[in-house]
Amino acid sequence: MNYLSKSPWLYIPKPNVNAHVKLICFPYAGGSTRSFSNWVKILPDYVELIMIAMPGRGSRFSEASADCMDTLTDTLLNELSPHLSRETIFFGHSLGARVAFEVYRKLKKSGVQGPCHFIASGSANPGKDRSAENTHSLSDTDFIKKLRNLNGTPPEVLENEELMTLFIPVLRADFKLADTYCYNGSEQLPCNVTVFMGLDDEISEQEQLAWQHFFSGQLTFKKFNGDHFFIDSHNEIVGNAVCDLIQEIFIDKTLTHVG
Repeated sequence: MNYLSKSPWLYIPKPNVNAHVKLICFPYAGGSTRSFSNWVKILPDYVELIMIAMPGRGSRFSEASADCMDTLTDTLLNELSPHLSRETIFFGHSLGARVAFEVYRKLKKSGVQGPCHFIASGSANPGKDRSAENTHSLSDTDFIKKLRNLNGTPPEVLENEELMTLFIPVLRADFKLADTYCYNGSEQLPCNVTVFMGLDDEISEQEQLAWQHFFSGQLTFKKFNGDHFFIDSHNEIVGNAVCDLIQEIFIDKTLTHVG
């Protein structure tokens, strides 16, 4: 899974020891590496794809889910450290964007090289107070209704009582991360940031553009067809946009020796 260690936290489908750029992807609440895995087919040869594999799903289904942002990001910081000697780009969708932001903050605080570019996809800014939502503490009936309204869980899964009995604790843990996190600091992270937004997302454009306040670099903004889960419904289009962005970032860098 990982050629530098046997970390269950990182899925690297095509290890590339000669990669000059590492694209590190953080999934949304309830999400998995599935949202990013197809991108390995279209990324430039000089990019290695690294996906965060959260506990409680996939091959880690039997493991306890993470429900504390500080503990989670401390763990990810440790797991990612061997991969940060090259240029990196962080991509996070929804909750994943805030997890990536916290990992970046801790990297900066520890003096470790952070990403050269940050992509916040389908996410309100880190300073938004979500505590009033309390999605994670809803009754099972209301929780499933909320999931149905979000349109990110297949109807056949929501209607399968046995599957939902197994999966609800995982989803509750992820939503607890989302509901209880709010960044109240004032520091700006030193790189450019790109915001990806679904045209039909319930998160307002203003809430997403406010990512600018948390970075000292330039903000760019790109809209996609689809709702909050446009990353899945328009996965290839989003992947191509990520590829285009990477090539634009590194167009002036010397990559002629990449084979």
